[in-house]
Amino acid sequence: MNNASGEMSIITSSALDIAHQLDSGALSSLQVVEAYLDQIERYNRTGLGLNAIISVAPRESVLAQARVLDEERRLGRIKSELHGIPIVVKDAIVTDPSLGMPTTVGSHVFASMKAKRNAGVVDKLLDAGMIIIGKGNMTEFCGLKSDEGMGWSSYGGQTQSPYRRADLPDDDQPTPGGSSSGSAVSVLAGFCPIAIGTETTGSAVLPASCNGLYGVKLRPGSVPDDGIFTLSESFDGVGVIARTPRDCAALAGVLTRNEDWTNSSLEAFPWSELRIGAVANDWGLYPSPKEKWSSPDIVKAYTSALETMRTNGADVIFPLPLVEHDILQHNGETLTTVAYHEFPGQVQKFIKNFETEANIKSLRDIIEWNKDHADIALPEPHSSQSELIKALNNTMTEETGSEVVAKLHQLADLGRQGGAMDLLNLDIILAPSDSTLVTFAACARWPIATVPLGRWEKNGQPYGLFAVARDGREDVLFRFMSMFHGTFKNVIDTPQGLFANEN
Repeated sequence: MNNASGEMSIITSSALDIAHQLDSGALSSLQVVEAYLDQIERYNRTGLGLNAIISVAPRESVLAQARVLDEERRLGRIKSELHGIPIVVKDAIVTDPSLGMPTTVGSHVFASMKAKRNAGVVDKLLDAGMIIIGKGNMTEFCGLKSDEGMGWSSYGGQTQSPYRRADLPDDDQPTPGGSSSGSAVSVLAGFCPIAIGTETTGSAVLPASCNGLYGVKLRPGSVPDDGIFTLSESFDGVGVIARTPRDCAALAGVLTRNEDWTNSSLEAFPWSELRIGAVANDWGLYPSPKEKWSSPDIVKAYTSALETMRTNGADVIFPLPLVEHDILQHNGETLTTVAYHEFPGQVQKFIKNFETEANIKSLRDIIEWNKDHADIALPEPHSSQSELIKALNNTMTEETGSEVVAKLHQLADLGRQGGAMDLLNLDIILAPSDSTLVTFAACARWPIATVPLGRWEKNGQPYGLFAVARDGREDVLFRFMSMFHGTFKNVIDTPQGLFANEN
C-alpha cells in the first residue's frame, strides 16, 4: 500500500472497525493483509526486533487467500463478521503444512516434525473466513520446560515488549508477559488486530495485560482442544486477545459458535446493573510484583478506577475479603502438582498430531532429543529442562489426581471464590492483573478476563485488572469489559516509534 497514513489507520484499528470498512468497500482484505505484512517486516525480526511472530505465512499464499475472500464478499458470501480479518495464533496450536508454517511450541524438537492436520480451532477460524497471518512466539512448552523468563523459546528467541526503553537495564525493562507473549505483542505492534493464546493460569490474560490489551481465557472445555499443546487436561483453556472487548467477543463467538456474546451481551448497559467486589491492591501477589502494586501511582489508579465505577452507579464492595490462593491445596497437592501429573499424557496426545518418522512418541523422547541436540535445544544460558524432568518423574496416581482436581474445584468454586460471590450477591470480582485470581479461575474452571488500567511510572509497564464472573456468565464478563472500555478511554498510550510512517 502506498498511502502511509492509510496503512497506519489499518494497523492501529480494531478488527471490527476494519470489518466495517471492508463491508463498506472502503478497504479490501488484500489491502489489510499487505499492511500487516509490511508492519511485520518492519519490526518483527528487524527494526525493534520484537520476535513476536515465530513464523510468518508465505506472502503470496495469504494474499491469494485475501483475494478469494474479497471476491466472496463481493458475491455476498460473508462467512462471519470477521470475514477477511488477519489473525495470529499461538504456536502451541497445530497448523497444517499447507498454511506454510511449522508448529513448534517454541521448540526445535517439534519444529523438526511435520503436522498431519489443522487443530480444530484453526479450522473454525478458516471456516469463518479469517486469514492466519502468523504463529505467535511463546514461552517454550508453555513455561513447563524450565524456570526461564517469560517469552523465551529456543526456536523463536526472546519476545520483547514494545515498551522497552533505552535508558533501563534489562532487569527493569517492561516484560511482554507469557506464555502467550507473541500473540499479545503482535496485536499491540500492529502485526494483526486480534490473536489467540492458551492458558493454564494467566498465560493469555497476563500478556494481554502486560501489553495494555483486553483478553479473555474462555471456559475450559468451551473450545475443542484437539491439536492444542496443553499443560493440563483439567485447567487449560483457549484465550482471545484484542484491542477492544467487542473484538474479543467476536472471536470468542467464532470459536464457540455462541453469537449471543457478540450481540445482546455487549449492548449498552448502565453500571448500576453490576455489583462488584474488588480485593485489596496487594491481594494474591507473589513477591516480584509486590513493589509494582504498592507504588503510589498504581495504588491511586486502582482505587480511583473503583471510585469511578461507583460514581457511575456500580455497587462496589472494597476491599473484598477473599482468602489467599494457598487455600487451594489438598493433602499438600496443588494445581501445579496436578499439572506435572497430567503433562506427560498431554504431550503424548499432542504428538499424535504429527507424522511419526521423527520417532518422538513421549515426553521422555523429547527430553532425550533435547540432550542430543543441546546446541540448539538447550543453548546457554538456557540449558535447563528441569520442569520437563519434574513432570516426567511425577508419581501422582490417577486416583489421587482426580481427587485433587475435584477438591480444588470445590475449594475455588463453591467454597471460596464462588462462595464470596453467592454470599455478597456479586456479579464480578476484580483483582490486580498480577494476582492469583487466575489460579482460582483455573481451579474453578471459570473464564477470566483482563482490562487495561495504566502504565507504571517506574518503567512504563502496562498493567490492568483481572475480572471473573459467575460460572456460565460469560455474557456478564463481556458486558463488564464493554462498560469498562466505554468509561476508561485511552488509558494506555501507544509505544513510541512503533507506528511511525516509514514509506
